[in-house]
Amino acid sequence: MRDNSLARHLISQGHEVTMLPTYLPHLLDEERASSKRPIFLGGINVYLQHKFPIFRKTPKWLDYWFNSEFLLRWVAGKRGMTTPRQLGEITLSTFRAKDGPLAKEVNKVIDWFRDYGHPDVLILSTILLAGVGRAVREELKIPVIGFLQGEDGFLDSLLPEYREDAWKILGKDAQELDACVSPSRSFAKHMGSRLGISENDIHSFPNGISLDGYEDSVEKADTSTIGYLARICPEKGLDLLIDAFIELKRSDQYKDVKLAIAGTLPTENVSFLEEQKAKISDVGLTDFVEIKTNFSRSEKICFLKGLSLFCVPARLPEAFGLYVIEAMAAGVPVVLPDHGSFPEIIRETKAGMLYSVDEPSGLVNALSAMLGDTDQAKQFGEQGRAAVHEKYSNDRLAKELVENILAPLVSTK
Repeated sequence: MRDNSLARHLISQGHEVTMLPTYLPHLLDEERASSKRPIFLGGINVYLQHKFPIFRKTPKWLDYWFNSEFLLRWVAGKRGMTTPRQLGEITLSTFRAKDGPLAKEVNKVIDWFRDYGHPDVLILSTILLAGVGRAVREELKIPVIGFLQGEDGFLDSLLPEYREDAWKILGKDAQELDACVSPSRSFAKHMGSRLGISENDIHSFPNGISLDGYEDSVEKADTSTIGYLARICPEKGLDLLIDAFIELKRSDQYKDVKLAIAGTLPTENVSFLEEQKAKISDVGLTDFVEIKTNFSRSEKICFLKGLSLFCVPARLPEAFGLYVIEAMAAGVPVVLPDHGSFPEIIRETKAGMLYSVDEPSGLVNALSAMLGDTDQAKQFGEQGRAAVHEKYSNDRLAKELVENILAPLVSTK
């Protein structure tokens, strides 16, 4: 969705952009930036070619069938399709690109470019595709850049016997790209040390959003509402927010405060959400909590505009946190943990406050402080809205991407 929004703004500024989906079909909340294209490195083909050598020689029509959107979406909804060991093995196979069992899939990408025309530059939406990017760069002699987008969490979740090799291969391939781009300086520093790349050699380029639909503000309800909008999972700290909400509600000062929860719900986290609902029900707060999953962009914007404050108490440091910018664009003040990119975003926007994750009551105290000072909260909201329009609009960022990163690379080739 981030890439599609940025691509739409690049196209509106006169550039030709083609988005090529990899692994699974694109899941978008805005109009598609470019016409539908074949899916490359489709999840089913990757699995079969990694595991069974016979599928490395199958005809194109069979590979095409395995890449059908219906089949891929159906498989994506299944749990336990790969074991942790298989996931590590497939990751290494993908990273090895043309030097591994997935050479046929990588060659499909190169052949497609040869048939439809060389681009001036190839942008990898994630550095995890660096091996594919390296192969394209070697064959087509075009500049390739890779975005860093929180890949460390995935790599560190691999079994130890695969983790070290994965980081080593990825680091070597990333160093051979023409540029790496991080959405925050903090993540550039972190990933630079992990990949063996100097922090100074990584471009800083924040994630942004389209401001369509955010232009008008709405009157806030008299009753305060704390909001959460992110993937519904333990990593984003939804359970921590619910615990803090329950503690706040024990005070008569917050007897009318509500909690609104929204976000995508992966199949593997259904039981986690049910546990949170049970926790809320056990203390008699069901009527004060609203939960929505998997809704449209317009519904998302409407949801955000109705909040009094926004909080996603992510357990792990975030590379950026696009949901924070979305809340700010709606004029909502934010409460965030003091790690990862969040201190950087708060410094740039002055749109809220941080709390110490090392303090047991840090989250509760921060929420209480924000709820208790409506004038300060309003100022935070106004500052956040202004900052997003100035610094995080994809209309502006598209121009900066071309002028500061893409144009210099293309001109030297």
